[in-house]
Amino acid sequence: MKDLKVLTVCGAGVGTSTLLRMNINDAFKAFNLPFSVKVENTSLSRAKGVACDLMVTFESFAGEARKCCPDVIVIQNLMDKKELKEKIGEYLTGKNLI
Repeated sequence: MKDLKVLTVCGAGVGTSTLLRMNINDAFKAFNLPFSVKVENTSLSRAKGVACDLMVTFESFAGEARKCCPDVIVIQNLMDKKELKEKIGEYLTGKNLI
């Protein structure tokens, strides 16, 4: 398996997506995957020009995110590590990566 590239996306690509990136990194580490996961934070406008395997964002950006990437996880609370781990687990299972 090649490396997995994940983008965390918010409006400006600074504050919220940075916090989300840190929490998403922790969630992926919990799965002890046999490949590396690279998580980057960005704005929605910049994300449109970046190839990735997965985008993680909020409901307000989900529609636009789905135009850029077929796999989008929509989260409700960026600080809810249980929600993040559950949704990442569902993604990994759906892609037969775990």
